[in-house]
Amino acid sequence: MDRASKKHRSLKTKTIIVILLVSLLMILVGSAGGLVLYSYSTLKSYKNEARDLISYTMSMQDGEYIEKIFRETHRVYESMPEEVRSDPTSDEFIEAVIPLIDDDYYAARNILVKCREETVNRNMALVFTDPESSALVYVIDGDVREWAYLPCQWQVEDLAQLESEQRSSWRLIMTYEKEYGWIGTDCDKIYDTNGNVIGYAVMDLDINDFLNSVFRFLIVLLPASLLIVAALAFLSENLLKKHIISHLTSMADAAREYTAMDKVDLDEQTRSVFEPLGINTADELEDLWRSMSAMESDVKDSIIRLRKITAEQERTEAELAIATKIQMGVLPDKFPDRSEFELHASMNPAKEVGGDFYDFFMIDDEHLAIVIADVSDKGISAALFMVIAKTLIKNETEHGNGDPAEIFSNVNARLMEVNKAYMFVTAWLGILDISTGVVKYVNAGHECPAICRAGSKFEVMKDAHDAPLAARRKTKFKSKIFTLDTNDTLYVYTDGVTDARSPENEMFGRDRMLHALNREHDAHPETIDRNIQESISDFVNGADQFDDTTMLCLKYLGADRD
Repeated sequence: MDRASKKHRSLKTKTIIVILLVSLLMILVGSAGGLVLYSYSTLKSYKNEARDLISYTMSMQDGEYIEKIFRETHRVYESMPEEVRSDPTSDEFIEAVIPLIDDDYYAARNILVKCREETVNRNMALVFTDPESSALVYVIDGDVREWAYLPCQWQVEDLAQLESEQRSSWRLIMTYEKEYGWIGTDCDKIYDTNGNVIGYAVMDLDINDFLNSVFRFLIVLLPASLLIVAALAFLSENLLKKHIISHLTSMADAAREYTAMDKVDLDEQTRSVFEPLGINTADELEDLWRSMSAMESDVKDSIIRLRKITAEQERTEAELAIATKIQMGVLPDKFPDRSEFELHASMNPAKEVGGDFYDFFMIDDEHLAIVIADVSDKGISAALFMVIAKTLIKNETEHGNGDPAEIFSNVNARLMEVNKAYMFVTAWLGILDISTGVVKYVNAGHECPAICRAGSKFEVMKDAHDAPLAARRKTKFKSKIFTLDTNDTLYVYTDGVTDARSPENEMFGRDRMLHALNREHDAHPETIDRNIQESISDFVNGADQFDDTTMLCLKYLGADRD
């Protein structure tokens, strides 16, 4: 549900409602508990009184006669035809039981009548049960004469309830009669001389006084509960307002003021909105106030620190942008316009600046140097080391004797002197004799070039690697030679090409690189470069760039083409 559509209730209202409901519930539960205890003790007293009266009354009876009248009544009841027994008010039924009524019968009944008349009980009767018909069969009934049952007359009764009530120490069978009101019935077993149960002595007690007292209690309980709840409401409202709600309201106002505050210009002199509240209640409210004050202070400190960090980051980003321009300015971006060869190169750093580099330059009119290298780290430190390595390689190549192995030996020694960060550089240097197509090269732990012979396709030119530059102080580099024929193409690259990763973390690899190279294997080097970059872009599909991606492509057109 939308918050705006909900009816707003204050915390004070909600708290008072909860207190009132809990108070009312406690009153009702307490009253119900008291009522249950009162009812239990009163009914138990009725039960004990009924049992005492039954025992007293039965002690005055002639035991032999009682056993006899039970036996004879049971015999007459069982001997009646079913159609006669089914109607206890019929003339045939009454004629069958009249012989049971004699002077001894009246003597026994008078004892029950006297017990009824001289005590609070409504009636006492001697009965036995007929489980098959679920009937209570009367033997002697002490009720007033117009209501009294004759021997063998019966009434339908819940015999299981009768048996359960007989075993209970407090329960009575409750019934209501228009003539007498509420009656509670109790019973006790009657035994013959052999100890066998022959029936029950049933006593009906007048319990109207008990129930009336319960009703009076309930009538008094309702207004008393309302008065108590009203008093609690008044007291709760004042206590809540004084000790809780006022403090919460002040914190809520302070929170709204803090929310509306312009936090962009926060500084050390900005006043606190929570600290002046000064809540000293020595409870959770004070803990909350102190937490809010501490939070406000922490937020202010964080914003001030963040402003400083942001400013520093902006300066760093500006410096990185300058470093990027400087680095890209170090790499040659104007490709020679020569009839003997076509050349194109590119570098895409993974970060603002990278550790890869390429270079190409004419040593003299007949020799072209091409270099591609990869520093072992990324970022600014790698970029600085890259500039040093590139400068050393170019200087040594331009002033050396044309042997790539000797050039790398000298560069390695110079790099070891400044390599305090323990970085290394994989590098490939080739010197092309333009007139003959002979390439003298050295591979210092770098990727193997790919070469496309005229009329054929690109293949990886595998050879043995020397150790990377700056990896070991004493490294022996070996120069090797291969020849480019007319329209042959050489492709050198860093591992950022083959190690490019897809969103599923799959590597681009050499096979995909060769497939992209051979898409237009006889094209201009710039086209080949573009095809590789497009293939990598499609493969990574937006994933973060894994490494610097650098490549250089040279197509040898042959000498004397003017």
